[in-house]
Amino acid sequence: MSADNQQERLLDPWYVTGWFDGEGCFSVSVHPHPGSKYRWLVDPTVQSYRHRDSVNVLYEMRDYFGCGAIRSKGPNSNVMTFSIESRRDMLTKVIPHFIKYPLRTAKAEDFNLFRQIVELMEKKEHSSKDGLTQIIMLAFQMNPHGKNRKYTLVDIISDLKESSETTRQTYIRNV
Repeated sequence: MSADNQQERLLDPWYVTGWFDGEGCFSVSVHPHPGSKYRWLVDPTVQSYRHRDSVNVLYEMRDYFGCGAIRSKGPNSNVMTFSIESRRDMLTKVIPHFIKYPLRTAKAEDFNLFRQIVELMEKKEHSSKDGLTQIIMLAFQMNPHGKNRKYTLVDIISDLKESSETTRQTYIRNV
């Protein structure tokens, strides 16, 4: 098949935006990770779900963005997930798309917060305690009507303060 014919099959950009306005999710999970400098890992992801019978649209989304993976939501699930987890792909493909073709629902605010987080992480801000705290606070502003988070903002910020104090005390003991 020629490249011209393949280009004709790509989704309309406004369709992609509309799809994500209704069926997409910009999320940033925050979870403990013992190997992380401050014991917490921040993980941005772009996702959309579909029943296995309608998975073709997820493949079209993957082809449109030229990245991402499609997998079952679980071993016995009929739900398929399209996800983009690469920050590089978010920065070069996903974020530019939604800047050019903006979301129109309340999801636009989640996207703006998501974008800030990904851009801060690209600048390695998550490598400092203050930067990580800023990113986590932005993440907790996202998806206010979505699922409850497993960890509270207060618990995470308190733990970050403790990890800094523990690191400082270890440094003083070793000097």
